[in-house]
Amino acid sequence: MEAVVGLALHLKKTQGTVMDKEGIVLKADRFETTKEGVSKFLESVPKGSIVALEALGFCWPWIDFIEELGYVPKLASPSKLKVIADTRIKTDKIDSETIAQLARMGWLPESYVPTKEFRRLRSLVRHRSGLVKIATMCKNRTKASLRKYGMNGDMNLKTALGKKLAESSGLLEVEQNLCVLENVEELIKQDEKMLEKQYGNEEAMQILQSIPGFGLINALCIYAEVCNIERFASTDKFAHYCGLAPSTRQSGENTYNGKMMKANKWLKWAMIEATWMHVFHCQGSRITKAYKSAYRRKKNKNKAIVVAARKMTNVIYHIWKNNEKFNINA
Repeated sequence: MEAVVGLALHLKKTQGTVMDKEGIVLKADRFETTKEGVSKFLESVPKGSIVALEALGFCWPWIDFIEELGYVPKLASPSKLKVIADTRIKTDKIDSETIAQLARMGWLPESYVPTKEFRRLRSLVRHRSGLVKIATMCKNRTKASLRKYGMNGDMNLKTALGKKLAESSGLLEVEQNLCVLENVEELIKQDEKMLEKQYGNEEAMQILQSIPGFGLINALCIYAEVCNIERFASTDKFAHYCGLAPSTRQSGENTYNGKMMKANKWLKWAMIEATWMHVFHCQGSRITKAYKSAYRRKKNKNKAIVVAARKMTNVIYHIWKNNEKFNINA
């Protein structure tokens, strides 16, 4: 390793630092966040060098471009980077130099870099989730508008009859909300058909959907967020990534278990939703029994389902890793 590069990437301007293996800064510059700007900054850096940057929402095209130029891109987890490199003075220059130093020493808290295909799948699944939120908002606004005028807003807007009852109110805002709702629901159906056609026959999808309660969308969400189960060394690491493992503090002879650790919110949501459906549809499974046992102890359904979802991570980890379908008796 002759040199490493740290980039503090932003939408318009980027600060870069080139550092040698001894930690001496060879080059530090601020340039336009364009392909020309990145290429020019890296032109003196030997091919095959590490180029490290923070994992941001718009970083993926730059990861691909850096790889095309012949360098090795590394993504740093922003939350972990903040803990490691906490400082009172925060500038882009300091950030880029810190990232380069950590990459040079092998201490960079790396984030997983999914393939282009998985990044596309993630985007599509999350986009569908956004459409569902818009549809829910339209339903809530419709009911709120009816109640505002003293009308009954307790109809089921998932059905044609419920929509017809709401439309009969003659209110302009209700009609427009229902119009938006109808269009959004049609888009959701189109997205689901496309996703099923493209990804429904994947081996991992077939394994996930073999678990009672796991439908297409929950399985897709888990598949898109996990990508490859082999990247997790154990069920504990997988549970941590799902946000279903408690934080632990140990000092001397005392050990404290705290709140659930923050992790992938999309995966946690999908795991809990799928576990709810599993508990409802599969009364004889060990996961359902774990839910009932936790509910008896905690007297709280939301806390009990988290316990069951943690058990579910064990099941998913083992059947996915071993390419086996769900067996209630296993």
